[in-house]
Amino acid sequence: MISTPTPVAAVLLDIDGTLMDSNPLHVLAWQRAFRRLGRHEEGSRVLHLIGMGGDKLAPEVLGDAPQHELDRAKELWLEEYSQKGLVEHAEPFAGAVELLAELRRRGVRTALASSGERSDIDRYVERLGGPGSFDELVSSNDVRASKPEPDIFALALEKLGKPAGALVIGDTVWDVAAARAIGLPCVCVLTGGIERSVLEEAGAAAVYDDPADVQAHLDDILAGGHSDGSLPGCDHLIV
Repeated sequence: MISTPTPVAAVLLDIDGTLMDSNPLHVLAWQRAFRRLGRHEEGSRVLHLIGMGGDKLAPEVLGDAPQHELDRAKELWLEEYSQKGLVEHAEPFAGAVELLAELRRRGVRTALASSGERSDIDRYVERLGGPGSFDELVSSNDVRASKPEPDIFALALEKLGKPAGALVIGDTVWDVAAARAIGLPCVCVLTGGIERSVLEEAGAAAVYDDPADVQAHLDDILAGGHSDGSLPGCDHLIV
């Protein structure tokens, strides 16, 4: 029997690919980093790894490479993305700023929770309405393990006071995995470039086109989820 939904009191939002159009820039940065190490990686492969922490993405690509090479890969990615200015080309998706504002207007507690570097996230925050547009912020710098481990979402939830009803909004299978590891449903958007079928198979509670589409369906989303992870009344529902 499906249980009565619990209204959503808190929302944890991923940033890269969810609120900010940055995934293609991250792919380019990683490809450049790997090329500097003598490796040529297809963009599609790298894209499907975006969302996990850089400490996990490099080993996923380089396999059993020595630790110094793995560390160097992440250093080169940071150099390409942050220091050379790719981050400056990241822009909010249509509806991202408005979604955050609407959640606050409705009294929903919000946390930005990202595997990204804090210096990059600080740049994003200014383009998303500033620190007053959300309640808490957690990055990979704040936890021991990055996504798909659940530490980032767990800390964000703790900072919000561990409300009874909470969900995650993300764009990758790594967001889904991290959310499900702590018992939270994950609503996904397609803006990160990951195929709908892939997100569905990973266990997304629902899939929307973009942040504006999420905002258009907030009544259904905030009504809460059942114990099976489904969202009542949602026409984007994964069943």
